[in-house]
Amino acid sequence: MIVVGLGWQKAALASNALELVVGSLEKAGVPVPAYIAAPDFKKEDILPQAVAEMLGAEVLWINPLALRQMQACCQTFSTTVSQHVGVASVAEACALAGAGQGSFLRLPRQAFCGVTCAVAEGD
Repeated sequence: MIVVGLGWQKAALASNALELVVGSLEKAGVPVPAYIAAPDFKKEDILPQAVAEMLGAEVLWINPLALRQMQACCQTFSTTVSQHVGVASVAEACALAGAGQGSFLRLPRQAFCGVTCAVAEGD
């Protein structure tokens, strides 16, 4: 199962997120994901749902505990993000948590126009 994890700034556009996700999937050499995983502390934002709908995927909302538990598996560390949301890697942690036990990053954090994404694969 392929899962794309997303992180984004408040002003980010869904069109930019879609462009980043599509390019990242191509770079990783994987098909359209089953899920777009996003932090549930941003549930009020429509960006992940818009991207998921354009890809024919579903949104998985990842809770803060799962984000924290995945930090040791992440390849990217952002002090700024850590200070703002309490974890140093959002997109990678979302992707890994969404893909489940034994998941691994097919593509680490990519960034474009205020959006980050990572691609994970799991069972």
